[in-house]
Amino acid sequence: MKTTHLNKSPDKKKLHLWMQDARQLEKDDKEKAIVEYKKILSAYPLTEEAYDRIMVLFRQMKQFEEEVHWIDRAIRTFEKSFKQPGEHLKGKVVTLSRSILRSTGLVDKKGKSLYQPAPISRWQKRKELLIKRQA
Repeated sequence: MKTTHLNKSPDKKKLHLWMQDARQLEKDDKEKAIVEYKKILSAYPLTEEAYDRIMVLFRQMKQFEEEVHWIDRAIRTFEKSFKQPGEHLKGKVVTLSRSILRSTGLVDKKGKSLYQPAPISRWQKRKELLIKRQA
């Protein structure tokens, strides 16, 4: 089962039904399904499954540039949502947080994150493979 990350508190039942409807559309009309997934993402921008389905549909339709566009868009959206917590904090809390992150190996010496959450790392690998195939 896919995890759905949401920045709003959606009606999970409504979202689930909406995703089912879009999946049904894939069988008959891929273009309409893409439009439906775009609507889902405009309402719930952190729905991982909707991004995945759009990428799959563009690959099936051999529209690789569109697939790359949506991979980039998904990565940007999720990176914004996964920004390091505490960026608004100051003083000792920030110093302690950075020390903990460095000691656990989650950031490099400059404080840059070494860890990418699951959907981001998966999408980056997908993009790399897609670019290699096109070359």
